[in-house]
Amino acid sequence: MLSVSVFVSRAEDILSIATAGKSGLGDTVVVLDRQGGMRMVQPEGWSLPAIAAEFGAEAVYKVERRGSRVRVEGWNGWERCLLQGELKGQRTQRLLGLPIVPLVSTPFPVLLAATA
Repeated sequence: MLSVSVFVSRAEDILSIATAGKSGLGDTVVVLDRQGGMRMVQPEGWSLPAIAAEFGAEAVYKVERRGSRVRVEGWNGWERCLLQGELKGQRTQRLLGLPIVPLVSTPFPVLLAATA
């Protein structure tokens, strides 16, 4: 039986929320600490391991938006994952055959990877 770790499951939840609608939030990092707290910080100039060390995090998840694409990269010290999705409205337009005009044209492959 294949099971998904809590770490990857959290990344899936974050991606689901990030793709649910349009948001002006931009790029951000979700920091989960060892006591169950959560904070959001700006990722500029920080690596995920550095943010984890600075805030004593159990896990960190970087959310990046590029046009209609949303990417979530997670890191917890021994596991890393990368998931990508598309904003819900954009996906609907594509399914209906309506033209999509990307804000930024960047080719990101769809990845779901976790390493231990």
